[in-house]
Amino acid sequence: MEHSQLIELIRTLTTSEIEQMRQFTSNSFFNNGKMKDQVILLLEICLSFSWDNVEQKLEKKDVFTSIFLNQPFVDGKLEKVMVEAHKVVRAFFLVQRYFREENEFHQILDFAEEVRSRGLVSRYHKLIDKVQRLQEESVHSAQYFHRQFLLQYSKCDEESIRNQAKGDLNIHNTIEALELDYYHNRLVLLNQLLLQKKITNLDLPDVINPLLEENQVPARHLEKSASIKINQEIFNLLKKKYPSPPEVQSLFDLLQLYEKELDEKSLHEFYTYLRNLCVLTISADYEQTEMENMLHKLYKDNLERGFLHYKGKINRSRYWALAINALNVKEFDWALNFINRYKHEIREENETQDIYRLNLANYLFRTGDFLACLDNIPSTTPFVDYLMVGKRLELKALYELHYDLLPYKLDAFKMFLSRTSQKLLSDEQRQMNSDFVNLLHQLINSNPGDPKRSELLIKRIQEKKQSAEWRWLIEKAKALRSK
Repeated sequence: MEHSQLIELIRTLTTSEIEQMRQFTSNSFFNNGKMKDQVILLLEICLSFSWDNVEQKLEKKDVFTSIFLNQPFVDGKLEKVMVEAHKVVRAFFLVQRYFREENEFHQILDFAEEVRSRGLVSRYHKLIDKVQRLQEESVHSAQYFHRQFLLQYSKCDEESIRNQAKGDLNIHNTIEALELDYYHNRLVLLNQLLLQKKITNLDLPDVINPLLEENQVPARHLEKSASIKINQEIFNLLKKKYPSPPEVQSLFDLLQLYEKELDEKSLHEFYTYLRNLCVLTISADYEQTEMENMLHKLYKDNLERGFLHYKGKINRSRYWALAINALNVKEFDWALNFINRYKHEIREENETQDIYRLNLANYLFRTGDFLACLDNIPSTTPFVDYLMVGKRLELKALYELHYDLLPYKLDAFKMFLSRTSQKLLSDEQRQMNSDFVNLLHQLINSNPGDPKRSELLIKRIQEKKQSAEWRWLIEKAKALRSK
């Protein structure tokens, strides 16, 4: 019973929603089945139950006895009540969603359609005028374009019914709104697809490739909407393997120019694309200090505006990205303050604070405190990506300290990659780490003060740009030039 769809929904209710649910259930308009009295009893039992108490169980027969007093247990009878109760709970969620403040447009438009169907045409037009004013006051979000189409289509439908044999029946405006809705949503989806292609191999169906190659938005639509214009610019940059710094800067300027015309959700999404484009540009070239500084500026701005959090939490990969980029631009004080300030807001953090400790260890490594770095690296962690970072960080710290233990640790990591990692890592991840092991092995076996050996290693590392810790390897290879 506890794993039913009904209980699954009830367990998501907040304290205030539980009380609203009680009132809703007693309303005979929504709870009007033959078992309405039993539905009220069942929902009261479920709403009052302490779901957080793992030792307490809601037994099916106990619930049956509470609902059907002095009746013998009949298999399947309680399930019928649960079906009816699920309908009531479903209606509660739908009603609650529909009457949210942000759905005012749909409420008024639906009501306008209803009064029109009852012959109240003048009242319909008054309501349509109100909807029109709501649209004029709205920013150009994805919802705006779809609402605009619904509005124009309603007008078209009304004029078609009462055709006076003059005018275009609002068809022109309806088609224009349909095109804007189509081009905007198509761009949004294509941008998501292109970004996904950057991070994983996709086997796309033949029908998609022409859309990616021939995507062109009419100039008149680009001029009408800042959102479409920005999405088109993002599309153009994502089509490139590595956008150039001036191109990314141009997108940043465009975003700042139109910020006031965009809703917060769209801004959030656009800045996410901008940050990803910065990362793509940085990954294309080792010497990208300017782009790293721009990314740091973006991170700080977006952090303050709440764009990097979701329900009060920050993703562990994003937490790492902010800290590592701050270290790359040598904002060490900011990085340490960020790591400590947000350590209790990390999504998926465990009891031993592995994510926080590894970030702190990385900070200590980058500031030269290699012994303290080793002390803070978690010995093990359930997060595979952090496990690999920790193992590489340990090897780097041992290298900096010139520890005799390094070759043995390196062999152990190599053995881990050849055996254990088969089930944990993708082929690409395993190759990145294998390249790191091989290049570090060559560094260990190189004598300082040998310019020729240094140049040879630099050349080999440059040919392995996909290697993990590529930046650090280059720095160590260059350091071999002097004793």
